[in-house]
Amino acid sequence: MNRLAIGLFFSSIVMLGAAGCGGGQTRNDLFSAEWTNDNGAAITVLQAKLRGTHPPPGANVVLGIAGRSNLIIGQPLGSGAKWSYAHALDARPFITGNVVVGSGGGELFALDATTGKKLWARATGGLPVYGAGDDGQTTVITLSRAGGAGSTLLAVARDGTVVRQVESDRALGIPAAMGGYAFIPWDDQYVSVVDIANGDEPARILLREKTSHAWTVGGALYFGEVGIYRFDDKIGRAPQNQASHLSIPARELPGTPDLMNPPAERQTSTATARDRVHLYARPGSPDTSLTLDGDRFYATYFRFVMGLTAAGKLAWVHTHPASVIAGAAGAGSLTVCDEQGKVTVLGAGHGEVLRELDLGQPLQSCIVQVDDMAPPPAQKPPSTLAEDLSVALRDNDAQLVTAQRLFLRELAANTDESATKVLVDLASAPQTPPVLLADARAALATRQNGAEYMEAALKKRYSFLKDVLRAPPVGPIAQALAGMKDSAAAPLLVEHLFDPADTDDDVLQTAKALAIIGGPAQLASLKEFFMMYHASAETDPLKGAVVSVGDSILRFGGKDGRTMVDKVIADPVTIPEITAKLQGLEQATDAQKQAGGK
Repeated sequence: MNRLAIGLFFSSIVMLGAAGCGGGQTRNDLFSAEWTNDNGAAITVLQAKLRGTHPPPGANVVLGIAGRSNLIIGQPLGSGAKWSYAHALDARPFITGNVVVGSGGGELFALDATTGKKLWARATGGLPVYGAGDDGQTTVITLSRAGGAGSTLLAVARDGTVVRQVESDRALGIPAAMGGYAFIPWDDQYVSVVDIANGDEPARILLREKTSHAWTVGGALYFGEVGIYRFDDKIGRAPQNQASHLSIPARELPGTPDLMNPPAERQTSTATARDRVHLYARPGSPDTSLTLDGDRFYATYFRFVMGLTAAGKLAWVHTHPASVIAGAAGAGSLTVCDEQGKVTVLGAGHGEVLRELDLGQPLQSCIVQVDDMAPPPAQKPPSTLAEDLSVALRDNDAQLVTAQRLFLRELAANTDESATKVLVDLASAPQTPPVLLADARAALATRQNGAEYMEAALKKRYSFLKDVLRAPPVGPIAQALAGMKDSAAAPLLVEHLFDPADTDDDVLQTAKALAIIGGPAQLASLKEFFMMYHASAETDPLKGAVVSVGDSILRFGGKDGRTMVDKVIADPVTIPEITAKLQGLEQATDAQKQAGGK
């Protein structure tokens, strides 16, 4: 921004301030680092003064930015009709309270969030809006200068009168307003409280965690970026790390999402990857200890929406038709907006779809605010986590594989039999990507339940004509059934020794399993395999399978079995490696018998 533009901007603001009742400039050292820490004394006094003051409920509304960032579409989530407002945008608008604040084309403007009615507009000289807060009477706005060279703070009345202007060389964060005071985070650790009426700073909060956002929701005021602080009777103890504070559990999530954008990243009017990979959380009732509403926080990863418990455990997964680009946690719900302009309200408990709305066209970006909205009732019974994961893992969008690998690990840890079924189905499906197939097979091999699903899979055979395009995961199933000592599966397994659609490793694992759960009833098939491959096995897995089958014949084949193994050992065409290992098995068998006889 050139000097002339800056001068025009400042002149316009000064003139507006002079014209408005109570308007005025504020000293430019308001956000000075030369401040003596009073250990929370002043903010404790101010908090007591504001104890009976609560921010009014904000509008429950979704804003979509469409038409190459020049059309704002508003969709109230309660009563009220959809509205639109065309205006150039140089940054993403903000919803605060019942006001929409945006900037573009050298102009700062405000709209009624429920109706889209224009409240006021003022020249900016080209500075984009960075953040906004509102207390029902006054809107507090931060404007950012190019290259992080500082900020302008404005307090604007409903009629557009600028009642307070503050110039600072600091990069100010997202402000909030309550009870005639502006709460402005800055320098990653401070929240300065500015009296809007006189421009004084009656108190400052020193926080011991990175903080760049202030906001109001559910009748209370909060600060944070990494975690959440509440403005309550403990806020004075913030310098001692004793304020009311809520941390989001640290756990592995795809894309490593953030709860709030870092202050250095101004939100553009076009959604980015950070908007598609994001965390959402809502504090519970301000009348209780600071916890997560409904024991939930949420994460998005493109088309996946995840609900997680306060302990960090995955509770549900919603697979969305299009990439989610915005959202907001409500009381008992999560509202998301996707790039196609669809708005979906999900239940906090199970992720079930509660309501769907349509903004009418694809979006460049989206903004969601939910304050006092009660979630609508569910239309159908919720699904289980295993069912959610089954849907998510069947999606063949390559962009989602990172999240799907995490879901597979979650599924492997699920001890319910339904999880076994999902793994069997996934490892059997021809459309499963190779990387997921390998993970699914590995997880299936360790299962300790769900034998009925495994046995059902073993009954299937690859058949192009019958649309069975991938052989069942025989090897992992054999390992799992052997671990469960499921001898009932032996007749099904032995048939797979001869199935040409099975891999050599599948055959090896089948042979190993039959050595554990097989018996005399399988001897005829085992002998047939033994004689067929002792001289023709070409791969290491197939050679290992011959040896494992020989072990089974020795163990439950009686004298006839021993005689057969002896003949194979003596046969000059037997593969030398197999001969050596069979000799070792006979020696071990003889040693065991001698030890038992003694």
